[in-house]
Amino acid sequence: MKQILLFISLLCLALFIDFRPVVLNNLQKNTIEVEVKGAVEKPGTYEVPLYADTQEAIEKAVPADNADLSTINEMKILRDKDVIYVPEKKKVEEKQRISINAASVEELTQLPGIGQGTAEKIVAYRNENGRFQSLEDLMKVKGIGQSKYDKLKDQISL
Repeated sequence: MKQILLFISLLCLALFIDFRPVVLNNLQKNTIEVEVKGAVEKPGTYEVPLYADTQEAIEKAVPADNADLSTINEMKILRDKDVIYVPEKKKVEEKQRISINAASVEELTQLPGIGQGTAEKIVAYRNENGRFQSLEDLMKVKGIGQSKYDKLKDQISL
């Protein structure tokens, strides 16, 4: 009796099961979704082909004029749900800073408040004590105090 009930149960269950073969190609997605943001004209989520590279996704988002693509590996193969951030180009400083560790006397005299004598003292201090370790070390040079340093600090570098 138990065997007959089991057989009938399995027979009923078999009527509800779909025995058609499963096509594996239908289960695999042919596209992936990636998000592009940053210095692009059309930030958002884009559908790209499977095995697409970064360049394809960025082209869909249209890089802005100020986009810095030099730091992005455009050949990288993307995966589903990747996020691509396109940075902006850094603004170039208008005025080049003068290195207190490498500048000559003539270059140092271009700084406000630094004459020939003070420039020679900076070079002499550098030759005797080695390279400056911080910008504030410039105040160790005789003739350069806090007020003179405050006028120079935005125009000098190490």
